[in-house]
Amino acid sequence: MVVKQGSDAPDFTLKGTVGDSFTLSDTLGKKRTLLVFYPVDQTPGCRNQLSAIKDSIDYFRALDTEPFGVNEANAESHQRFIDELELPFDLLVDEDFKVAELYGCLRDTQRMNARTVIIVGKNGKVIYREAGSPDPALLLEAISTADDASA
Repeated sequence: MVVKQGSDAPDFTLKGTVGDSFTLSDTLGKKRTLLVFYPVDQTPGCRNQLSAIKDSIDYFRALDTEPFGVNEANAESHQRFIDELELPFDLLVDEDFKVAELYGCLRDTQRMNARTVIIVGKNGKVIYREAGSPDPALLLEAISTADDASA
């Protein structure tokens, strides 16, 4: 299954790096959620992608949007990655790729996340989906033009 733009975002709960859990439905009516599905902690492509999100964090938060990185690595690996990049947002532990599979963000040939960015609106609908590592300016444009206020 691939979650498409305009569809309802499936709810999920994942553990974060500090043991707290994140539940998507807790954000409905309050914030947008930027999900960055990325393959592996500590790799150059993933460093670049998450650093670009970090560099635009104030813009995302000004638009009521909170980013989260998502992959199957454990909390300790995620914490090392957060510390290395000084990330001001959490990385979620997707054990067994349950959420990546739910959102259609797995590579066909390997048991690994396909680099994908999904933005869930305040109303619980997917307002943006793009494979790869889209420029944060494109993400900010999608958020600022979204009609997703009603939950």
